[in-house]
Amino acid sequence: MRVRQGRGAVRRRWLAAVVAVAVAACSRAQPAAAPAPAPGPAAAPAAAAPPLAPGRAAGTYQLQATIQGRTIPAPRPAAPAGRRARTLRAAAAPAATLQLSATPVAALEPSAPSTRQLAGTIALPGYTMSARGRLAQAASWWPAGGDSVVVFFTQPQRSAALSLRGVLRGDTLSGDVWYTSTASGAEFQLGSFSAVRRRSAR
Repeated sequence: MRVRQGRGAVRRRWLAAVVAVAVAACSRAQPAAAPAPAPGPAAAPAAAAPPLAPGRAAGTYQLQATIQGRTIPAPRPAAPAGRRARTLRAAAAPAATLQLSATPVAALEPSAPSTRQLAGTIALPGYTMSARGRLAQAASWWPAGGDSVVVFFTQPQRSAALSLRGVLRGDTLSGDVWYTSTASGAEFQLGSFSAVRRRSAR
């Protein structure tokens, strides 16, 4: 009986020694954890593009808009020779024009979403209402960052305002036409526009 107990004790010691050697071997085989990389410098936020100088956009533009599938003004027909020429010229659509100046407005338009407003005029048949004796309606405009420009005019009889929101590229200002309810603030896109600046004669 003592011999069996002695053999069991020897076996237990032998197993304990094997386990200890295996644990030591595993701990040596595990590589040391790599240190966490140091955080790099935070990327600086991109600076907003400065608005264009008012003089860059100032001038008189020939305007054309496409609103709800209709082009304003309609392309003028070629004047034919003959007795119908005068009649066709009289029936031609009135010109749509846009004029922007670098002069601040005399009084701010309170419904416009900018307090930096410059003076302008716009004639967009069917959407503008000019004072008696004038061909265009007063409008305000302002640079909106980068090459962006906003032209704003009201329709008091409809409690609404229209704005041309575009980008100036050379002598061409183009973008979208937006409708804003001055009563509720709701707005939606009406169409698009393109305006080409007239070169002054030298």
